[in-house]
Amino acid sequence: MVASAGPARAAEDRAAVTTINHAFATELGTGVYDIGGQSIFVVRVAPELQLREPDQERPGVRLVVPVAAGSFDFNPFDELEANVPDRIDSLSLMPGVEFDFPQQDGWMLTPWLRTGASFSAGHSDGLLFGAGLRLKWSGEVGGVEMDRLHELVLAAVDYHGDIRSDRFLRFRNAADLRRTTFRVTPNRRLLAGIYMIADIVTDPPEAPLEAGEQSMMQLELGVTFNTEPRPRIGRWRWPRLGFGYRLAGDFSGWRIVFGAPF
Repeated sequence: MVASAGPARAAEDRAAVTTINHAFATELGTGVYDIGGQSIFVVRVAPELQLREPDQERPGVRLVVPVAAGSFDFNPFDELEANVPDRIDSLSLMPGVEFDFPQQDGWMLTPWLRTGASFSAGHSDGLLFGAGLRLKWSGEVGGVEMDRLHELVLAAVDYHGDIRSDRFLRFRNAADLRRTTFRVTPNRRLLAGIYMIADIVTDPPEAPLEAGEQSMMQLELGVTFNTEPRPRIGRWRWPRLGFGYRLAGDFSGWRIVFGAPF
């Protein structure tokens, strides 16, 4: 027990320094982040349940439960001998509801609301609030599957204790292109994709001085892969896998993609 106190205490100290960014992990997505010289590996999943499909008279209704868990000093892009994390240093849970309003030409307008909580080692727990408006189009152009996204997000955190509350405002434009290419098995072809995410963060989180500065303009480029048709494990379809790199000032870093990139 005594031997494990040192690493645990160090994790608590780092959590206190970087907690402001972990509180928004449900909006940042899965990836490796380097803040204040410390590697932070964040995994995000967002289970959802469709309560009602949209029609001409009523919007669709969907429950979404984004969950993000983070661990310090673990980077899967490092050498193979990197230690596998044995604890969770940060956790964010932010369930909410989304409403789908069909628009002309295949566009979907989706306002949403979320609320939840953020937990970190140390004394930085807080309540999370979020609201957004998303406009998305999905279709096919010249044999290329495409998703286009425009989204405005306002997220806020009300910390317990002496840590000041924080918020951020982000406007996102994104595109995801996928095309079926060569045959990899007799019955399947490779589904290769590229994506781009351009964010304007007009009101970024107030990161501590030790953590560096965020850029108001942030750009992420990446690739994804799967097969067509997708492999199945029982009733579950294997998700797209990929990776990308985010250019965001001192918060630049790699991201691992599970499923759709946005």
